[in-house]
Amino acid sequence: MKLTKSEMEIMEVLWNAGPLSRTGILEHSQGRSWKESSIHILLNGMLKKGAIEIAGFEKMGSHYGRTYAAALTEPEYAARQVQVMVDGQKHKEDAVKTIICALLKDDDLSNDTLQEIEKVLQDMRDQ
Repeated sequence: MKLTKSEMEIMEVLWNAGPLSRTGILEHSQGRSWKESSIHILLNGMLKKGAIEIAGFEKMGSHYGRTYAAALTEPEYAARQVQVMVDGQKHKEDAVKTIICALLKDDDLSNDTLQEIEKVLQDMRDQ
């Protein structure tokens, strides 16, 4: 799933502010690159892509409106983008190795995180 710049702006609002109605998204989207009138089209497209989901309903005056939530976390979205990139590589194993090594070298990872990574690797070896 690839999100547009406008869709990413909405995702960032939902990741930071939690489930929101269309009005709530607009209120939290200061400096947005899209027009207010486009919100309905953007949200419907994001629902179809599976990026967001309907979290519930909120009373708005005399009627009810949907509230929306991110269907995946920011790290899950990033991981999917890396996976799409790797899947398109001619030498997939080299790409995986390079990406993982770069991520491990550039971060100060906690022992808990390193142990979890080691467990995943060991489980893969045991299969």
